[in-house]
Amino acid sequence: MNHLERYLWKSVLSSILLTWLSLTLLDRFFAFLAELGDVSPDTQYGNVQALYYILMGTPKLLYDYFPTATLIGSLLGLGNLAANSELTAMRAAGISIHQIVGMTLKLGLVLVVMVFVLGEWVAPHTELAASSFKLRMQQKQLAIGNQGIWIKDGNRIINISKLWSEKKMEGLAIYTINPEAGRIDTITHAARAERDATGWVLYELTRKVIQTDGVRQETLAQVHEDKLIPEQVLSIAAVKPNQLAATELADFIKHQRENELNSKRFEQAFWQHFTTPLSTLVMLIIAAPFVFSFQRNAGAGQRIFIGILIGIVFFLFNRMFGSVGIVYGIPPLLSATLPLLVFLVGGVWMLQRLR
Repeated sequence: MNHLERYLWKSVLSSILLTWLSLTLLDRFFAFLAELGDVSPDTQYGNVQALYYILMGTPKLLYDYFPTATLIGSLLGLGNLAANSELTAMRAAGISIHQIVGMTLKLGLVLVVMVFVLGEWVAPHTELAASSFKLRMQQKQLAIGNQGIWIKDGNRIINISKLWSEKKMEGLAIYTINPEAGRIDTITHAARAERDATGWVLYELTRKVIQTDGVRQETLAQVHEDKLIPEQVLSIAAVKPNQLAATELADFIKHQRENELNSKRFEQAFWQHFTTPLSTLVMLIIAAPFVFSFQRNAGAGQRIFIGILIGIVFFLFNRMFGSVGIVYGIPPLLSATLPLLVFLVGGVWMLQRLR
């Protein structure tokens, strides 16, 4: 059984990886062509920079494509075994359909761990780095890095440790530069800043004024600013769910709830960190009934078509229900897991009908 299981794993895994690579390369090719439209001789963003940006965004794409690649790849891998009568031989040797599905699900558990690691520790950081790189190349006004967000606004340079939303930020440092003297005039630190109807309120503020005869420091409980940073920069730099890991999303959701702010969009993204890897198992379950139903009668092209069709339906249903859930107030956990549960029930039902 161990030799048979390894052989089954090798056949399915090789097809999944080949499909995964093919889907990714095809998407990246068209993405690069589309990105050439943003290339401008007036900025530092050229063809090489566009290619680098596309490559940096690849881990997030790999994460998003993996369930579909698993479905198509497992259809191809199991389908090839069926076409060569190897599945028939296995069943003649006393191995049931459910045992074969169980073997593929063991492989699926390994893939779930792999894709979870990719989505939790790799994709969010490379996605953030890609966005920061493109912004830095296209303009010198904004940069996002490990030390937070850096914004250049006139003669001020602003560093923000955490930009929670377009209405709240923490850990501000504002450097005011004297262009004539070529030095920093004032350094302002604030624990946090919150936006109200008239502007921004900075709390726990410390301001250091650098003079020729020394440094003068003042501490204020709060200060009101009509304008803190440009609106267009604020909207670009605000936290985006796909740039956060699950642990960071959990912290953000806690912060939003403590301040009675809407966190539905981020809760949806949080649960998708778990439903996306688990959908790999569901795709393996769905693939089996199609393979055993068609057996040798279906060609590779037909299997690919079925896999793409089901993958598109799952992707659209998942995306649509997530958006509908946010609009109509459906609990994020339900809206994130319902598409997965629907396809799981459908796959199990089709498996039960097999003999």
